[in-house]
Amino acid sequence: MGPETAGVDIGVELAALVVATSSLDELLVGIAELAAGAVAAAVSASVALTAPAWSGHAIAVDERAARLEAVQRRHGAGPGTDALRAGNAIEVGDLRTERRWPAFASAAVGAGVHAVRAVPMRVRDGAPIGVLTVYGTAPAAFDPPGRGLADRIAGFATVAVTGTMRSYDDTTLSARLRQALVSRSAIDQAIGIVMAEQGCPAEKALTVLRMAAKNRRATLQAVAAEVVARTEEPALSRP
Repeated sequence: MGPETAGVDIGVELAALVVATSSLDELLVGIAELAAGAVAAAVSASVALTAPAWSGHAIAVDERAARLEAVQRRHGAGPGTDALRAGNAIEVGDLRTERRWPAFASAAVGAGVHAVRAVPMRVRDGAPIGVLTVYGTAPAAFDPPGRGLADRIAGFATVAVTGTMRSYDDTTLSARLRQALVSRSAIDQAIGIVMAEQGCPAEKALTVLRMAAKNRRATLQAVAAEVVARTEEPALSRP
């Protein structure tokens, strides 16, 4: 399949996603899953938004990517952050030797991720609305066709996401909804962390979090936020 054919197929798949999904979250999940499945060397992917009403909202394919997104947001440093600042793709072939983002690199290598490519999602010369990140387990995982495909997915996804976000005006996207979106992101991250720690499926991890919230008479969102913070605490304490 040539680059032009691949681009058309990706465009068709994303158009189908826009029609089939009923929320921005569902669309982001579809985009991340499409990237992880279409880019040959990618084992996982995530999409993080930076548009004002959705800033900090991220969707990951699995708990590994969710944890790396959490580390990156916590420290304000990582490939996605740099891609947004630079306005162009950032790729690292071997995170074992990466020195710009020690917390992210350490967490990634510990999770078996050695290569990463982060592509800003932007419309022409405008500010990026987010970043698409793909993760690989092998060093130098992404070859030129893989890079090109990830970049094309980010480009098509930008159009799809921008159109979907425009369907939410300021009255529809209330402060309560924004907070709910952020809370959901924290819960998703906490589920992934519990899955990794206890080797259990997502349903069991959610039950563990709910029981902890019930026993402590706290909200699920509060418990999830503590789990995420606790996981990142050792990285914060390192010099």
